[in-house]
Amino acid sequence: MSKSYKVSKKTMNMGPKKGKTVYSVRPYSYGTLTTKDIANQIAMESTATPADVMAVLDRYTYYVKENLKKGYDIELFGFGKLYLRFLTGKAVETEKEANAKLVKSILPAFRPSYFLLKNGSRVYNLIPDSIELVKYGEEKK
Repeated sequence: MSKSYKVSKKTMNMGPKKGKTVYSVRPYSYGTLTTKDIANQIAMESTATPADVMAVLDRYTYYVKENLKKGYDIELFGFGKLYLRFLTGKAVETEKEANAKLVKSILPAFRPSYFLLKNGSRVYNLIPDSIELVKYGEEKK
């Protein structure tokens, strides 16, 4: 399995490299698969029809939202955890001042699942065991 990347060029506008052109790489996506696309893929490998899969995913989405609204975090089959986080404008000096008025916005958040290796590094469940980085346009056909 491979993940494509593109080379990106940037002119630095501050710091010791100000005015210099530098290069880096960024991931390249071939597009976005919709829920319907995924439902069709699941249906091809099961006895469920695409409509059956869509119905289950629709209800799953509904209950994820409902349970987030009730204050629960949602663990997604080893992918990670969905939860709600607060965007606050500032911190205050006393506990009495700390109230709901500090919350400017409520945002959905995602924390990917991982496990630790003996050396302390993380291995994320969403990333395949072996993944090759390939420059976009030079992929194996």
